[in-house]
Amino acid sequence: MTKNKNILIFCASMQKGGAERVISLLLKEFENEQNIKVHFMMMEEGIEYDLPKSITPIILSNSKKSGVKKLLELPFVAMKLKKYIKENNINIVMSFLYRPNYINILAKIFGSSHKSIVNIRQTTSRYLSEGLLGKVNLFLINNLFDKADLIISNSKGVDEDLKSIMNISTNTKVIYNPVDIKYINRKKSIREDIDFDFKENKKYIISVGRLIKQKRNIDLIKAFFELQRNDNSLELLFLGDGILKTELKAECTKLGVKDKVHFLGNVKNPFYYLGKSDLFVLTSEFEGFPNVLVEAMACGLPVISSDCKSGPKEILETEKYGLLYPVGDVGTLIEKIKFYLYQDVDKEVIKVKSLKRIEDFSVDKIMNQFKKVLEVD
Repeated sequence: MTKNKNILIFCASMQKGGAERVISLLLKEFENEQNIKVHFMMMEEGIEYDLPKSITPIILSNSKKSGVKKLLELPFVAMKLKKYIKENNINIVMSFLYRPNYINILAKIFGSSHKSIVNIRQTTSRYLSEGLLGKVNLFLINNLFDKADLIISNSKGVDEDLKSIMNISTNTKVIYNPVDIKYINRKKSIREDIDFDFKENKKYIISVGRLIKQKRNIDLIKAFFELQRNDNSLELLFLGDGILKTELKAECTKLGVKDKVHFLGNVKNPFYYLGKSDLFVLTSEFEGFPNVLVEAMACGLPVISSDCKSGPKEILETEKYGLLYPVGDVGTLIEKIKFYLYQDVDKEVIKVKSLKRIEDFSVDKIMNQFKKVLEVD
């Protein structure tokens, strides 16, 4: 290991998200490392995770801009990054999410001698349906990513998806998102948010995530509507907010289930509600690595997920640790929910199997993999 290695971790911001959570854990991991100096850089302000006191974030491009302007400024920001790398003798830059990834690679193209490691967190093929901005992103990925030293994906599905639409010859690696099992166990029994009254005679289905088109929350509402017609003890919880909240609430009113469907919004501690529920359902159209699926398993819940392009099938090892249904297939989703709620299923066996599986995503295991690629082990 090189003495006094300088590592730069680079992201867009530190607002709530899977990539940002990984970064917060990485920064904590390196806090007490000898011979390592960690620099931390963000594109814009916004910190919703605790950072070590020794870390002072550097803001590289401190202004909110439109998507087009953000892309146009890439070369200028890359030159600023190159200057910082040279002045601080940075050996490795590890970036997360697309814009920081482009800048990381551009700085290298402009003559910086650092090792560039880029992290991608969602399927690249999603850009195929995102209009002009999608086309620009695909162009940049196609022309830049092969010039990185290493591309890290958070699931095999994300890695394979990238290679299926791009000609990638550079090294790639899969490192899953970590789940902090000890933290979840501490939080499960603590209510920090709204006091939702869980009743003994009710069965609760729970879903966690943003209320946006990608998450297909409407599919779960439709399934729930059919199921509750024959079972008055069923209730449905949504944790999270999003632009479709009003529309989804209106649909619940229209279907006559507004008193049984509870939109609890963004809660500080989702693990309390997961721990009190009976079944977790993920209905997404696409994912990278859905942390919430692993977190629900960590809370001992039986889980059902859409078999979307990346993540769930790997986490559940097809249907070894949970059930899958085709994206958007409400009929099959209903059958899978019925299986868990009404068949003679041993919940304790499911819990034990789930807890064994999530050890593969423990913070220690995943952080060691990151340390290895950062040449810190």
